[in-house]
Amino acid sequence: MRFAGIARREPARPLIHLPDANSSVSAGDIWSAHRIHADRLAQAGVEAGALVVSAAGNSAAAAPLLLACRALDAALLPVDAGATAGEIDALASRFGASAIVTPAGGAGDLRIAARAADTRRYPGVAMLKLTSGSTGVPKATLTTDAQLAADCAHIVAAMDIRAGDTQIAAIPLSHSYGLGNLLLPLLVQGTAFVLRDTFVPQQMAADARRFGARVFPGVPFMFQYFVDNPPAGGWPPSLGRLISAGAPLARATVRAFRDRFGIKIHTFYGASETGGIAFDADDDIHEDGAVGLPLPGVAVSLRDGDRVHVRSDAVSSGYSEPGEGDGFVDGGFLTGDYGGWDARGRLLLRGRASSFVNVAGRKVVPDEVEQVLRAMPGVADVRIVAAPDARRGQQIAACVVRDARAGRLTAVGIRRYCAARLATYKIPRTIVFVDSIPRTSRGKIDRAALDAVVRAHVRA
Repeated sequence: MRFAGIARREPARPLIHLPDANSSVSAGDIWSAHRIHADRLAQAGVEAGALVVSAAGNSAAAAPLLLACRALDAALLPVDAGATAGEIDALASRFGASAIVTPAGGAGDLRIAARAADTRRYPGVAMLKLTSGSTGVPKATLTTDAQLAADCAHIVAAMDIRAGDTQIAAIPLSHSYGLGNLLLPLLVQGTAFVLRDTFVPQQMAADARRFGARVFPGVPFMFQYFVDNPPAGGWPPSLGRLISAGAPLARATVRAFRDRFGIKIHTFYGASETGGIAFDADDDIHEDGAVGLPLPGVAVSLRDGDRVHVRSDAVSSGYSEPGEGDGFVDGGFLTGDYGGWDARGRLLLRGRASSFVNVAGRKVVPDEVEQVLRAMPGVADVRIVAAPDARRGQQIAACVVRDARAGRLTAVGIRRYCAARLATYKIPRTIVFVDSIPRTSRGKIDRAALDAVVRAHVRA
């Protein structure tokens, strides 16, 4: 374990800062805790190749628990801290876990519950990473130690995340993004982070100043929040490396943030199956959909109608429940994203294969309609989804957030605006005004919630 050397050389070095508890966890503390967790897991019957489901979330226990599982050669499946007991039990049953780990109340304390029925073995697997489930039921990747280490190496090299840095841990450590950008850099090279249970915007700037944080991996809504609600005293001067992933980052947000604070937000593109894919490292503001150059060690190609195919030593070995068309082909992974290249070799994302709306046999890319509507005065945000249509199969539905500062916005006005810019079949037939676009805990658009809103509107 690389972390053993860090703990041996600098046992007193603080690596996890806990401002809520006004304390820090040192490298030696993490190493000692991992031994305790490993002993308790072994007593619960966790053996080599077994699976541990963890709902530890953003707690000080996340790092030592991962180390403990590796010490036992057991696989770890992290789940959202907000998952219900029923959801956790269902995942444990589905993937055959030998133990379930949940928080026990105190900082870093864990409760371990053994499971004996229907357990499975995952030899050689370090982690099962859950996919976002944006295209259906979440799957779990089979990811090895070597693949985790390779992903970390690609990320820290591309993003200039240094061993001596301190990061702001505002994204979930249970997700692939938090794992690759926060947890693994800590365990592999000793990069510290400031940890809170959830994103607390009122405290983040103070945390960055207090601990001298330089790197902030976030999601788009976090950065938009600071555009709309600037921190008292301005942006922390040390916090200069800003990274956004998990959902598309609008060019307008990047520009507004730089205009206000003088710092550019850099787009990161990755997937649970592949780890990091591309990063926008330069200081230019690019068009919507631009996600930068492939990370070092990552090869990206376009195939099967311009779908993004990724090859690297960080691509997972497959899914725990393989099936037809699972995407792991040709020594890499074929994503559900359609892409292209700009003149400087940067990757552009055009939309998802599963997101097309089929209007009477004609495929409509939601991004195209969304870009048109985002340029319309009075539209603060918009998402396009498919709605049922008795004659056409599907129709275009627009969920629109009004800009309170603009004038009156009507459904008729939106259709007229689109009619001058889009083909007839691309014009939204259903328009729903919403207060905000719903998002999941990962910062992604909550498609299920949007679909429910649209279907209720259509039925009414």
